[in-house]
Amino acid sequence: MIAQATILDDLSAIVGGEHAYPADESQRFVVDGMTPRAVVEPGSYEEVAGVMRYASEQGLAAIPLGGGTKRHIGNLPSRYDLALSLSHIHQIIEHEPADLTVTCQAGISVAELDRRLRVHGQRVPFDVSHGQQASVGGVLAANTNGPSRPAYGALRDFTIGIRMVTGDGRITRAGGKVVKNVAGFDLCKLYIGSLGTLGVIVEATFKVMPVARLERSVLLSLDTPGGACALSAELHRRGLALSHVQLSGRGDATGYSWLLETRLAGSEGAVERSENEVVGLAPGSHAQPAGSDVSSTDRFSGEHFDDSSLLCRFSTLPSRLAAFIGAVQRLESPDILAEPATGILRVSWHEIDGATVLERARQIAASHSATAVVERCPPELKQHIDVFGDPPPAFQLMRSVKQQFDPKGILSPGRFVGRL
Repeated sequence: MIAQATILDDLSAIVGGEHAYPADESQRFVVDGMTPRAVVEPGSYEEVAGVMRYASEQGLAAIPLGGGTKRHIGNLPSRYDLALSLSHIHQIIEHEPADLTVTCQAGISVAELDRRLRVHGQRVPFDVSHGQQASVGGVLAANTNGPSRPAYGALRDFTIGIRMVTGDGRITRAGGKVVKNVAGFDLCKLYIGSLGTLGVIVEATFKVMPVARLERSVLLSLDTPGGACALSAELHRRGLALSHVQLSGRGDATGYSWLLETRLAGSEGAVERSENEVVGLAPGSHAQPAGSDVSSTDRFSGEHFDDSSLLCRFSTLPSRLAAFIGAVQRLESPDILAEPATGILRVSWHEIDGATVLERARQIAASHSATAVVERCPPELKQHIDVFGDPPPAFQLMRSVKQQFDPKGILSPGRFVGRL
């Protein structure tokens, strides 16, 4: 095995001495309890390519990292030698307000990109729940969509170009910088959600949209998730100016309390009309106005985890969501955050036997024809499970794609479906 000192010397020759160093004890580059042998911070695409060529030649496993907010997603890495930080690749390359497109580097944070675009009255429709540190590249790699998906589309819908560095150090491009540019297979859709196992995302081009003239939230408290799901379906049926609809639930000794957050965005007239309809429909679903200082995301504690916590993401048909929530909430009284329009449900448990709860949760999901993915759990539990569940029927095709893009298996090895 190549010595750590040799690795650092070789990487320093590529990126400069101050940008290649041993991982410290800050936990910033730790992935599921594993610490890399070295951290490298390239400052250009060519340096990223140089690092990957070196890693390929030496057989060193590299995990690309942006803001580090999604390190918990995926299986345990089978190996982890290099933390490839993209924190120094964070510029906006090109913004054409008239063409409604922007090209930026992968290390820029979602928050900073949003701030820069809003100066021009535009935005990329990322969900604000990504947090201040989440990077554009990390959000794409993890395919992190949110409750605004029904209104603005998924990441795969408004990403029109991606520049990648392959496992052997080649700089490639998929898509382009104009909206109508697809010819042949759209590789952008393949890269999004691949968790850095097919290449290192270094640049992306997005469609942008105007910032809404007015945004407003209407918060409603309800007694049952069924009433909330029915109200959400009616709101979407009426074609209101909805930015997103999100449902949260938390249990205590007296039972569950439910909060439906309806966010409205658009012109002043559209928002006013939509707000009146939301308020007018609420009594029919036994909903009551809630305090304006409470949001469903704030009430969901799934992002604040200790060593015994478990966070799962389920997906089912929207028509089946209410019944599924009813079954899940009886399992150790978890915290719940749901997207009624898409059938997405995120459930967190704290201070529980993770293995037992997960087994029962997967059984409930199977009985309701729902899929289940473990988004966060203790590394000790990850040693015994595949967080994605059983491999899908297309797994052999996925294995072949991985072999073509990363023949030496050095890009985030073991983290994807079936431990690819």
